[in-house]
Amino acid sequence: MRREECVELFKRIPEAYHPQVNLVLRNQFVLSVDVVIRFEPAYIVFRGREGGTTDEGRGFFVPYEEIAYFRLERVVRLGEMKQMYGETGFVDAEDRLSAGEPREPEALTVDTKAPLPVPALPQDPASIAKQNLLDRIRATRASVAGTTGRLGSDKK
Repeated sequence: MRREECVELFKRIPEAYHPQVNLVLRNQFVLSVDVVIRFEPAYIVFRGREGGTTDEGRGFFVPYEEIAYFRLERVVRLGEMKQMYGETGFVDAEDRLSAGEPREPEALTVDTKAPLPVPALPQDPASIAKQNLLDRIRATRASVAGTTGRLGSDKK
């Protein structure tokens, strides 16, 4: 891939999506981009991590000719892709389904037996991984606490 092509592609991808960009190299090695620092004449400079590792914040200097393609590491709607190329006003079937049909407002009823709403979970991959790890730690602690409690009651 040439420098001009890389620069043009990164200009089309909104900056908020840059942490979701993966560079796939010609040898199929994946580099996850956090922040692009510079586009030099022969290489790109960015902070990120290697695919399959948790070593974040590493600096990379990748020659353009080693880049096979870019990949957005999330589900991308057609409307978003078209907006990257300047086409506006496009609403695809996915967008219509997520928006739902407009309905008449219904009277609000309160069900006192209904469970409390769960707070919205984070959407970025790092926060999701952190939340999953915390949930596993809590579950392990709860099971260990439950086991020791039962053992203590058997000794009586």
